[in-house]
Amino acid sequence: MKKVLLYIFFSAFAMKAAAQKHYMGQITIASGTHALRFNALLYQTKKDAVLRITNANDTIEMSGISVARNRWRFEFPVFNTHIDLQKIFDRWVGTFTDEDKSEVFPLTLEPIRPGSVRYPLEKSQPAEGRFQVLFDFGTERERSAVLEFFPFSGFEIRGSVLTQAGDYRFFQGSVSEDSLIMSTFDGKFAYVVAGRIKGDSIAGFQYFINSAPRPFVGVRSSETNLPDPKSLVKISDTLSKIKFSLPDVRYKMFDFDAAQPGARLTLITIGGSWCPNCMDEARFLNRIYNRYKDLGLQVIGVYFEYTDKDSVALPLLHRMVTQLGLDFPVLYGGSVRQQMAARVFPQIEKVLAYPTLIALDADGTIVKTHTGFYGPGTSLYAAFEEEMINWIEQALK
Repeated sequence: MKKVLLYIFFSAFAMKAAAQKHYMGQITIASGTHALRFNALLYQTKKDAVLRITNANDTIEMSGISVARNRWRFEFPVFNTHIDLQKIFDRWVGTFTDEDKSEVFPLTLEPIRPGSVRYPLEKSQPAEGRFQVLFDFGTERERSAVLEFFPFSGFEIRGSVLTQAGDYRFFQGSVSEDSLIMSTFDGKFAYVVAGRIKGDSIAGFQYFINSAPRPFVGVRSSETNLPDPKSLVKISDTLSKIKFSLPDVRYKMFDFDAAQPGARLTLITIGGSWCPNCMDEARFLNRIYNRYKDLGLQVIGVYFEYTDKDSVALPLLHRMVTQLGLDFPVLYGGSVRQQMAARVFPQIEKVLAYPTLIALDADGTIVKTHTGFYGPGTSLYAAFEEEMINWIEQALK
């Protein structure tokens, strides 16, 4: 009997291992210069399928919805995006769809050996570096940013791009003495960054799957020089208090009046379920909310979506709350396209980025703001987390 049970156990294990295969995902970008690549692991049986997409330290897991024989749909967590795949021999072909923008892109998964390099470069090395860069240099669209990378696994690197509005999350790729290329694909952010390095200088492009590439130039830097995110929000009305009445994910109206905030410290985040940085921030805010709520901390999320219909937006936000396990109230503020944030928060001159965080004291006065969010894919996250927690603890004393 024991031999039979052992045989069944090891047979099942062997079948699972055989069905679980490594793939290199690929989406053709608009310019056709480089392909956007991502590492994937797909496990399939007759009844179910699981797709895991990895970008350096970040893993996204999706359970498949059977469409037909060897055809599956994988819906990304939180985002209103999905992948449709059909198996053809040993590869998968299909599409990536962004429902918010009504965009569809061809996608393939090609079988690879475990540990295959995403972008092989001659004489690649697991190096560390940072460049202060300018996108669209010399034009009215010129923007400063920081491109950073660190050793990851084998000869590959992990990295990110940090801007005034936040970061592009987890990149994975390769760097050599004269070249750099890395990519990210998380269901919303879908970018390739590639450049030529000459001494302490770099020049290259950020590539998109749906638009023309954006040029950048930069120089090596030991520091991350970006505008202070605590100084970017301009308060246009210092006298009036924040006040709103908005629906939550259960279709119940939530009333807030900063004249009577009901907490010693209130954090209001302005974001959207379509925004990857907002998801990183929401996870962080949920942790500190549960840690300090009994000491008088209140957290409220006001999210703006790519729709002006409650019937569309609230289910998306409900899914976000459920999948992220958020415990603080999440409200629907209106359409991001109609600039509804300015109507809900007239005290703010302009919302420059999603997310934007507003802190109110016990009197309902704005005491702190923070534009954007530098998440766990960056070198700034740990310092931000420590600084924010120390500030909250001081404010709650």
